[in-house]
Amino acid sequence: MRESELLEYIYRANPTLPGRVTIPPGDDMGGLQLGAEQVLITVDQLADGVHFDLGAVPLEKIARKAITRNLSDVAAMAALPCGAVVAACLPRHFGTSSAQRLFDEIRAVGGSYGCPVIGGDIAMWDHPLILSVTVLAMPAGVTPVRRDGARVGDWVCVTGGLGGSMQAIRGYIHHLDFEPRLTLARKLASTLGLTLHSMIDLSDGLGIDLRRVCEASGVSAQLWADRLPISEAAQMASSADGVEPWRHALRDGEDYELCFTVSAEQAQRCLPAQIDGVPITQVGVITPVAVASGNGKPTVTIKFPDGSTQTVGDWGWDYCG
Repeated sequence: MRESELLEYIYRANPTLPGRVTIPPGDDMGGLQLGAEQVLITVDQLADGVHFDLGAVPLEKIARKAITRNLSDVAAMAALPCGAVVAACLPRHFGTSSAQRLFDEIRAVGGSYGCPVIGGDIAMWDHPLILSVTVLAMPAGVTPVRRDGARVGDWVCVTGGLGGSMQAIRGYIHHLDFEPRLTLARKLASTLGLTLHSMIDLSDGLGIDLRRVCEASGVSAQLWADRLPISEAAQMASSADGVEPWRHALRDGEDYELCFTVSAEQAQRCLPAQIDGVPITQVGVITPVAVASGNGKPTVTIKFPDGSTQTVGDWGWDYCG
């Protein structure tokens, strides 16, 4: 079973959810209306052997990623985190000292982002370490930016550089050390207002994550190969494995950058080239769904400098695949 197939099955039940659900499954966060307030919720898990190697990665970096990958979801909605709960399945051999170091760092990282850890659950078992973190957030005066608002003609933009997230470069490994774009997202929302039509965090790769935006919005997209902001790490990975750098940028996953769509008129008028030193790059455009090709389904294509195009398909990371 592929992750995308299981998600599609889950989304089919969305129409049966009660009216207090403001954002159903299918976005970076879910939403509930609680009295006068909208609460946003996201959950992610880290598993030894899937998201990290406990024998090779310091506990402090594991703790950091457990919090920050959730905060990247919060950034995708341009929201502010307000608290977290953590559930942990600890191996029996883990030891008291290691457990204390892990939870001290989780608490410290959460606090540094204004996201205090307020509870959770602990279990012991004869299997690898698993951490599950749930973060609650609030819109704080900004309408949550969802995946389903992309419009034909929108610019497709990304923050930062893409690809090579597993590559070590001068002691930095992006999937462990990345900075969630919380402040940047709030500034984008403030600058662009309601013309910031959609946004998603790039956890599985630009190829598959942009397609999720297209499917939610009922549109297609074209990317431009020569405009992709390919990271230095992606270039290094390409030199090592011979895979073209643009492929690394589209499908490596765990970039934890933001991909967003904005009206072309507003982008030309006031979209900055960078925010707080982080570059913002137009990498493509939103297009109509082609009825004659692709069976009328949203698609993402990439255009090369010679004018040729290629369908991106499921280019990205799939934990179930």
